[in-house]
Amino acid sequence: MLLLACSYVNADQISGRELLAACADKKGPDAKHYCVGYITAAIETHATWALWRRLDRVFCFPEGDKFEHAFGAVVAYLRAHHEQLDFEASSLVLTSLNEAFACE
Repeated sequence: MLLLACSYVNADQISGRELLAACADKKGPDAKHYCVGYITAAIETHATWALWRRLDRVFCFPEGDKFEHAFGAVVAYLRAHHEQLDFEASSLVLTSLNEAFACE
């Protein structure tokens, strides 16, 4: 089970609202690249911590499908959960990926 606690963001973190705005390309193409980079960094950080056995995997991509559907899953989750958009984007990314790609 996912044991991530969503908390309100501070000055060093971005919110789900900010990430969704970047992903929706409301701020131009550089924002879209930022969005993809942010999601990729969250995925890679999660994988590294799992490899180091600092945490259990909270999501598992299907074989051969590392990032193909991650972007769409994150954006769909953010759009469907407006009540959570003031939480930390990193927690929301991991929560959305857990919901879409739960490990067996």
